[in-house]
Amino acid sequence: MAAKKENKVMSLAEAAKLVRDGDVLAVQGMGTQIAPLAMARELIRAKKKDLTLVHVVGGIAADWMIASGCVKKVMFIIVNLDEFGMANNFRRAVEAGKLEIEEYTEHQILTRLQAGAKGLSFGVTRSGLGSELLETHPETTKMIDCPFTGQKVVAVRGLEPDVCLLHAHRADMYGNVQFFPRPIWTDVDVFPRASKKVIVTVEEIVDNEEIRRTPEHTGIPYFKVDAVVHVPYGSHPCSLFPTYAFDRKFFEAYAAASRTDEGTHAFLEKYVLTPQSQAEYLEKAGGAEALLRIRKWD
Repeated sequence: MAAKKENKVMSLAEAAKLVRDGDVLAVQGMGTQIAPLAMARELIRAKKKDLTLVHVVGGIAADWMIASGCVKKVMFIIVNLDEFGMANNFRRAVEAGKLEIEEYTEHQILTRLQAGAKGLSFGVTRSGLGSELLETHPETTKMIDCPFTGQKVVAVRGLEPDVCLLHAHRADMYGNVQFFPRPIWTDVDVFPRASKKVIVTVEEIVDNEEIRRTPEHTGIPYFKVDAVVHVPYGSHPCSLFPTYAFDRKFFEAYAAASRTDEGTHAFLEKYVLTPQSQAEYLEKAGGAEALLRIRKWD
């Protein structure tokens, strides 16, 4: 792997400038598991607006950004807090008609992204046949006849997000990104390949020689990455297996607070808007006691 001699390490604030108002963001996440939460908080503090979020499974990042007025539309298969219940701000915004949504099956949205990654205008799947999902957004999903068999298949429009947001275990300064023991979720594979820009926050920055020594862990090569940000515990309160678990106490507190707009805004003021650094955020989230707690897997 020949590393491009360009240092892509920057701060959260610098990386946030790569995101423009109105952009389409592919945001990693899987319920309570690995998500770029530090980057999401930075975008909220930067007062980004009119964003479209693309999720396989949307979670707390989406709920925070929706509650903060950053989001106009969400493409998703599900948005929730996993075992902690509803994503209440997402639900309230949809019910009030304040948020546009496009709901897909998992294979439909992944096929859209895979088509975008390959430079194709559309991809084909059988997922969703017989469901009402095919009628909800005809501008991106159409039933067609297979030119070879004549059978009905679902064509979905290719999707190329403007920016991909990910969190990972480590990277070098050039943007070679590694996951341990390996990339697990499909979004880590297809999101960066489909997106025009890629921002990755990481627990650790290591020398390129270390990346070369362990190439089996490299999930994203340098030429797909535009920004690397060093943010220890950047996925908190979500987990980053096997480094740390999700923060059950924090999730329970947010699930309770987010039942009302007032509770949500108080929570965001304390944990998102007031802290000006990751260290300040972690201290407010419980400090050393919280870090010890999430290092112990249930």
